[in-house]
Amino acid sequence: MPSTVRVETSEIPGLLIVKQKSAPTAEGWFFENWHRGKMVALGVPDFVPVQHNVTRVYSRGATRGIHAEPWDRLISLVQGRAMGAWVDLRAGAGFGKVVVRELTPTTAVFVPRGVANSHQVLEDDTIFSYLMDQQWTEDAPKRYASVNLFDPALGIDWPIPAHEATVVRRDELTPLLKYATPLQERQTLLVGTDTPLGQALAAEMPGATGTSYEALISAQSSDTGLDISAFDTLIVAEGTLIRANASAPPRPARPWNAATDRHAALADIARRHGLRYVYISQACRFEHDSSEHDEAAELDLSDPRSREAAVGEVIASGVPRHLIIRTQWATGREAGFVHDVASAVRAGRRVEVSGGQYGRLTFVDRLGAGIRHLLDGGSANGRYNITGDGPVVGLIDVARRVVELSGHNAGAVAETADSQPGIGGPLSLRKVKDAGFRPGNAWLELETRLTPRRAAAEGHSPTAPASADRPYRVLFVCTANICRSAYANVMAAAAQIPGVEFISAGTHGLVGEPLDPPLASIAERHGVAPAHEAQQLTKELAESADLILAMGNEHRRYILDVWPSLARKTFIIGQAIRHIADAPAGTGFNQITDHLWSNRSTAPGDEVPDPYRRGQEAAEACAIQLDGYISVLADRLTEISNASTEGAH
Repeated sequence: MPSTVRVETSEIPGLLIVKQKSAPTAEGWFFENWHRGKMVALGVPDFVPVQHNVTRVYSRGATRGIHAEPWDRLISLVQGRAMGAWVDLRAGAGFGKVVVRELTPTTAVFVPRGVANSHQVLEDDTIFSYLMDQQWTEDAPKRYASVNLFDPALGIDWPIPAHEATVVRRDELTPLLKYATPLQERQTLLVGTDTPLGQALAAEMPGATGTSYEALISAQSSDTGLDISAFDTLIVAEGTLIRANASAPPRPARPWNAATDRHAALADIARRHGLRYVYISQACRFEHDSSEHDEAAELDLSDPRSREAAVGEVIASGVPRHLIIRTQWATGREAGFVHDVASAVRAGRRVEVSGGQYGRLTFVDRLGAGIRHLLDGGSANGRYNITGDGPVVGLIDVARRVVELSGHNAGAVAETADSQPGIGGPLSLRKVKDAGFRPGNAWLELETRLTPRRAAAEGHSPTAPASADRPYRVLFVCTANICRSAYANVMAAAAQIPGVEFISAGTHGLVGEPLDPPLASIAERHGVAPAHEAQQLTKELAESADLILAMGNEHRRYILDVWPSLARKTFIIGQAIRHIADAPAGTGFNQITDHLWSNRSTAPGDEVPDPYRRGQEAAEACAIQLDGYISVLADRLTEISNASTEGAH
């Protein structure tokens, strides 16, 4: 039987028009309002509704919208007639694009997350049907993006004019397009922040929301619980860090049934909400010996911890969008093996380390950077090994190296028998390198990571100016270094703060190019000469900076992917300005990044949208946002500079 469904694309990517032919019956007519198999085959995303709303409108003229909701939805009519209008409120080149169509019982529309919906009822007693892939919660409207129904810039020709239409007060107060903000991007949900690995990873992913397994499961059974529609990725980071001289034994492996139930519940949440699912597997024992274990290596099911990891891997592989990350010897900044050894020798304590273990250390910030790289790059489903790179060494060798770099005698380390006999060994990194990620040489990075600690222990700060002749250096970073970072640099430099230098660069700098003309004209209007030549961000530039202010998350992620040791001085500009403003009185140059790191958080609007080729209005909005940031930054740095000068006399 030929299909009676036809799916048409529209000018807004992802917005689909679904047209049907009704079949007459003895009582009236019939058609399939939603048929997953047929519609997915015709190009509709694999849409899994979890809530169905039906709205009856008694009177012609009711006009609602325009709101972008944080979920996908299929909108159709049960009876009546209406005109629908949709506006793309997702960040990017399509922001503000409009599509208008008439809705009838046989014409439905699939509306993706971030595209704002509105309608005007054209017949009395019209009934709407809404299928949604996320449950509505009380917190969801706080994340809506909206634009005004009658904004002339949208060019929507409503059949019933504004003065005759029925509009609720809430919709009358929505902003014009030039003041509207894109729908907030979905975030990452990190499960396991009640465990050492989850806590360490959360410190490296300040934009993620952390929770425990128990809290997440409890929230799923409550209508007022955690709003899953706010997230697009679920990372399971329940695990341990490798420790030295641990005062308490690690958590015992869970029984097979308990582990199965736990991982099945997490995977089910990911499937039901269409989330990307990342499972971090800490299997350390394998079935067969090898110089390096690739992703196909079989786990040793006789080992309790490897057995639990195997359960998690098998269940994760059944989630449509999944990554399984195998890692080993994970250590964090404030906890884990390196921290334990360095702290022990500074306190004069003996360090005991198991012998017979060989592999590569994994710094948790590098683990997080690798996961972000795979997610951002749209890597294929499957298993990936992520550890540090470099030589394969014994755990005892790592301990001795940490002791030496801490300025003590390596004789303080004693070797003990391996507490976990079996087949371990290093993981092959070929696959993750082929995906474009460079894990970094963990052996060499030990020195760069311990040098700041050693300097701090001796009373020096790695973020302080190297000498009285060296200014405090602030580096602004965006993509091409011709718009956002360039304008921030020009305006900040114009403040002429004693003892402070401003520079800028791009992750993909258009070397030698001037400030983009729309922003250059704004700078000139402020009486500032827009002299600027774009440059490429380099390791030398990044390392020479005392504070790095990235215009967007993608720029901070780029820096952390390439130079993870710079994490503690690299921040999104909006986040940094908020917390610089509330820094305690007496904060000095050498305390700024410590304060920012201790108070790191994210909020809507921290990033500066790219105005490139989006017209003068976008440039004006960018300049207004950056002018506010630079004003706060200049005032606070001037205050610190003056205090430093007074303290020197």
